Amino acid sequence: MDTNERFPSFKRHGDILKLRDALDRAGYRDSSILDLLGLKDFPSLRGTDLPLLLRRTGGGSPLETLVRIFLMEVPVSMDSLEAAVHPLEPGALLRSGLVEISGDEALGTVRIIPFQEMLLAFDLPRRLKTPDHRDYVMGIGRSSHTLANLTVRSPSRATLDLGCGCGIQGLLAARHSETVLAVDLNPRAVRFTAFNAGLNGLDNVQAAVGDRFKPADGRRFDLIVSNPPFVISPENQYTYRDGGMIGDEMCRSIVKTAPAYLREGGFCQVLCNWCQFAGQDWRERLAGWFQGSGCDVWVLRSETRDAATYASTWIQHTEHHQPERLVERFHEWMAYYERQGIDSVGAGLITMRRRSGSNHWFRADDAPEKMIGPCGRDILHAFTARDWLQKAGDRERWLASAFRLNPDTRLEQTFQPSRDGWEEIEVRLTRTSGLAHSIRVDVAAANLLARCDGSRPLGELASALAASLEVDRDSLIEPVLTLVGNLVESGFLEPSDSLGDPELSSEEDFS
Repeated sequence: MDTNERFPSFKRHGDILKLRDALDRAGYRDSSILDLLGLKDFPSLRGTDLPLLLRRTGGGSPLETLVRIFLMEVPVSMDSLEAAVHPLEPGALLRSGLVEISGDEALGTVRIIPFQEMLLAFDLPRRLKTPDHRDYVMGIGRSSHTLANLTVRSPSRATLDLGCGCGIQGLLAARHSETVLAVDLNPRAVRFTAFNAGLNGLDNVQAAVGDRFKPADGRRFDLIVSNPPFVISPENQYTYRDGGMIGDEMCRSIVKTAPAYLREGGFCQVLCNWCQFAGQDWRERLAGWFQGSGCDVWVLRSETRDAATYASTWIQHTEHHQPERLVERFHEWMAYYERQGIDSVGAGLITMRRRSGSNHWFRADDAPEKMIGPCGRDILHAFTARDWLQKAGDRERWLASAFRLNPDTRLEQTFQPSRDGWEEIEVRLTRTSGLAHSIRVDVAAANLLARCDGSRPLGELASALAASLEVDRDSLIEPVLTLVGNLVESGFLEPSDSLGDPELSSEEDFS
């Protein structure tokens, strides 16, 4: 029987509930597993530590058995498996494709990871070494964490998870969405998503097979999230990685099509890689993608890699088990980049908001060095801040407005030794959560900002600062307005007469 055709599914719905109950009773959750293994996080689980981990999971408890079979890729005895999953029959696990049985031992065919009070199943890396590698379904990687942390968590009537993979983004969105449609070109990924929705008791998630937006035809969404096959490669070997289109056309096609599926005020957030060409500003190139889109757009670039580094990184991702092929594949990728004129590759998040009107704006910035915990509220703030800045009008409106300093702001001073003692060399404002921006200021500006508690208009604070410095007030106005504008955009300040943020659900830390 072909496990690829039948996995993952239970013939009886009650069996998936029994499996979840067995995992819960055993304590199969983040903290318990990490304590058992003596690890700080799951990425530090390495195959080279197997002897140590076998010793730590040798007690025969249900948790140790389940960790071995679903996390460590280690066979367990049928007796221990039966005890761990009772009253679920081990035969049901075999028929579902979750385990293979050889003699009196069972071996897991998937990995199951606890993540933020959910359980997520996905393919084992060893599938990449088999003839079935094309439909490999990856788990929770760095890109998954990034998109989860940056997603706007407003209540949503309908959410679309485009390129769902194992379903992580759609399942997270299900917590603040009435319905979720999760789609993927890979039927195996869709089956994983449906299985994971059932394993977590989420009945508002529908999974469907289809190419990009096709399964969503005729529908509109308040939120679209996508972690697509964005890698810019000359190949089409792996569905999760290769979009099968020239250059960055996969990402471009998604953001060009998305507006037609967004409700008014709806957001589309896509993790992208894009081509960068020598002599061409990447911001100008991306801006062309959104002309006439009917959307405001913010691009946050997280990194840029030269073409050679980019190629080497992704080839080693999948070909580390075939080192003899690395050099050949590297030359193939580089020849492709040279033909396309690709100098480097940018990576980051594109956030689009559909809005009626004609004066749509486009921003493209480098992301801050640190992103601490959930950042969806900061993404939303950036859009409402730009709205305010556009509608605030002349400088008199600004000076008449009061501002509040974000309570997560900290003032940092740096000193260096000198002949006369410690000499101050830098003063910076930093954010301690979300998009942790850092901006250099002087002491006078820092003192003005400390008085931004929402009770006094900016013009009054500027007058007080001018008096304390014994300078003409008018000479301070332009630099103060420039500084305040930058701080509003980066989340340090919020105008007290803000247009108001849509209600947000409580954000969770997906780091």
